[in-house]
Amino acid sequence: MRNVLADSGPLAALFNSRDSYHAKSVSFFREQGGALRLHTTWEVVSEVMYFLDFNAATQGDFLDWLHAGHRASLLTLNALSVDDLPALSKMMRKYADRPMDLADASLVHLANQNGITDIISIDRADFAIYRTAKRKAFHNVFN
Repeated sequence: MRNVLADSGPLAALFNSRDSYHAKSVSFFREQGGALRLHTTWEVVSEVMYFLDFNAATQGDFLDWLHAGHRASLLTLNALSVDDLPALSKMMRKYADRPMDLADASLVHLANQNGITDIISIDRADFAIYRTAKRKAFHNVFN
């Protein structure tokens, strides 16, 4: 099973049929779904909920999907702690010209912790620039 970081774009698109990436997300998860173990953060989940435009049914479907993925050991949700804040602050300042949002910073921080650099993201430009603390590049598998 391939470990992959999950950014908000493909996840939100999966649950929003009006999203321009919806068909691509559906196809990607149909083809890859069982072969992937997704790793994401609560900050990404929060961003997805925002992107789903406060549609209670769609947001509920997304939360149910997260729960099912976690129970099936296909999804891990990671939480930041107060002790992580200095590293996030340093990273966000480093990439201030992008600028790096908290969800992206949480994923780069997660990559620093678990070594995973494969990612699914619509945010190609930023994740082409971001590097881990060990200067490893991210590989976007959402093609």
